[in-house]
Amino acid sequence: MKKYINTLALSAIAATAYAEEPDARLDPTVVKAEEEQSLAGKPDTSVTAKDLELIKPADLDDIFQKTPGVTVNGGRAQAQQIFVNGWESTSLNVTIDGAGQGNIYHHAGSVVVEPELLKSVDVFAGAGSALNGFGALGGAIQFETKNAYDLLDEGQDFGGMSKAVYYSNGEGFKLSQSFYGRLGSNWAYLLSAGYTDRDDYKDGNGDTVDLTAYESESVLLKFSGRFDGGHSLDIGLERVFSDTLSYDRLNVSEDFLTGSGRPTGLLQNVEVLREALTFKYGYNPENQDLIDLQARASFSRQEFNRTEENYYAHLETLDLDLRNTSQFGSFKTTYGVQYRHVESDINVPYLILPPYDSVKGGEEEDVVGFYIQNEWQLSERFVLSFGGRYDYYDFTDVEGQNYDSGKFSPNAALTWQATDCLSFTGGYAEAYRGAGIRESFLTAPYPEGVEGEEAETVKLSFNYSADRFFATGSIYKQKIDNYLSPIPAYDDVDDLEVEGYDLTVGYREGGFQASVGVAHAEPDVKNSPWLDNYGMVVAGRRWIGEVSYAHEESGLTFGWNVEYRQAVDEEATPYVAEKDSYMVHNAFVSWDVQSIEGLSLSLNIDNVFDEDYQAHTIFIPSGLASPGREIRVGATYEF
Repeated sequence: MKKYINTLALSAIAATAYAEEPDARLDPTVVKAEEEQSLAGKPDTSVTAKDLELIKPADLDDIFQKTPGVTVNGGRAQAQQIFVNGWESTSLNVTIDGAGQGNIYHHAGSVVVEPELLKSVDVFAGAGSALNGFGALGGAIQFETKNAYDLLDEGQDFGGMSKAVYYSNGEGFKLSQSFYGRLGSNWAYLLSAGYTDRDDYKDGNGDTVDLTAYESESVLLKFSGRFDGGHSLDIGLERVFSDTLSYDRLNVSEDFLTGSGRPTGLLQNVEVLREALTFKYGYNPENQDLIDLQARASFSRQEFNRTEENYYAHLETLDLDLRNTSQFGSFKTTYGVQYRHVESDINVPYLILPPYDSVKGGEEEDVVGFYIQNEWQLSERFVLSFGGRYDYYDFTDVEGQNYDSGKFSPNAALTWQATDCLSFTGGYAEAYRGAGIRESFLTAPYPEGVEGEEAETVKLSFNYSADRFFATGSIYKQKIDNYLSPIPAYDDVDDLEVEGYDLTVGYREGGFQASVGVAHAEPDVKNSPWLDNYGMVVAGRRWIGEVSYAHEESGLTFGWNVEYRQAVDEEATPYVAEKDSYMVHNAFVSWDVQSIEGLSLSLNIDNVFDEDYQAHTIFIPSGLASPGREIRVGATYEF
């Protein structure tokens, strides 16, 4: 698929050629106001740039530290998996700057990001809008990285940002350097690089969790253009790499394997890599309601390498998306077409199904989708959102067998603005995913006549926002029929279901904010008692409490949050190991130093009281203990 890199690179070069030098410079801080959206069109959870700056996240677990419905397991960074309402990210459409992310190995994390480079993270829970993209059975997660205009101040031509963080647990450090500036009147660039080096961390009992040390490096180069007439262009190159020492299973402890008689495999370096080339073009002319065009193209490569044995799994994904939004008075419609091509290249010691004992080869998947999503302001109090998408899948497995299928997936939601402060939304949505690459490292042919997966979500949600008080919440039922396991040989179930709810209430005044949130998801697997083995996780009810205060005059911001995870009783779910309750406190202080322009200091203390616990992971007896108390001291200097 190297030809795709060349094609995208040539497109990027051609696009820069038409850049002109107008007399007036565009102000990068001016953002066109967005139209009001119903709840049906908004993310269920958003992590903003401000959140990320205060949290100073080192991994995925830190990013979603304060999101009740999104949980992360795994212990070590390279094994962390994301779950939304109990669904693993393998059943979601996960994108980074529009580039699709596939699943390589169920004993390792499938989402590789560098938190330092992120601008925002939006989470859409459950089948929903047609704009959520391919295979969004359990929803979608959309990561967006920064560009130069996010960092440049008005009138600023050049700038930089130097960051350093020290970690006390798993003693280590993180360094990053960014440069950004203008190239003439229309273009700006961002170059950011980072390096992290960490040792094995200790759990809350003071015991070292072996083989959790790692090194990682990241680079982001992005050129952004803003032109007269409503044209915009972003071209990005990103590379994120990590190296750790591990046995075959990154999320399983050595003690569990040896104690249960399972082979550990060879202890060796494991490399995880993601590279991406992304291209985003926008055309949104002023005083033109019919044209708001967006085109995305991306090539992404993911690698999982066991270096000593030269066993590997590589995924290459090409994504194309062309859409336009038109406004006709009170009616807005977004329509477009998407294409995705995925290739898997594998060299592994065995396949799941006999008579194979090894495989070297790959699989291919092509998907085409057509979609439309509408939003109609029926009256002052009612907004109707409705749409659908048709997706066609063509898949060739490791044996050369071909599968093809297609289906239309509708959705509809009605929002009632009961008062100026309170709104309710009720909705129903479907999503479809045909047979395709579920996990590249361990694969096997699907059974003959396999059908695609069909998801349904029914949800009722509300939003309340007044001067000081705010609240959001939802109840939902989600299911996937004809579920296809990430490992085809384990495909012995028919349907999966999740019922649950989430609720957050809060108060804010001036620089003070406090909130309490709760989320609970109850999974059910038809024809099998193994609830923790099918891209789902059984986790106790999760409570999140948070309080923060920002003192503008001094530049100080203080914050404290607490997570309480209720226990999962063994008796209630006999084939899921008992999961104990735990409570984890985290605190932070951030200081924009008034006497030194551009300098900010931070102190984060995670697991303040050194709680000894295991996150509610899959196969809890085999999982890694979570980190004990960790102190992070950081300094940032902008110039």
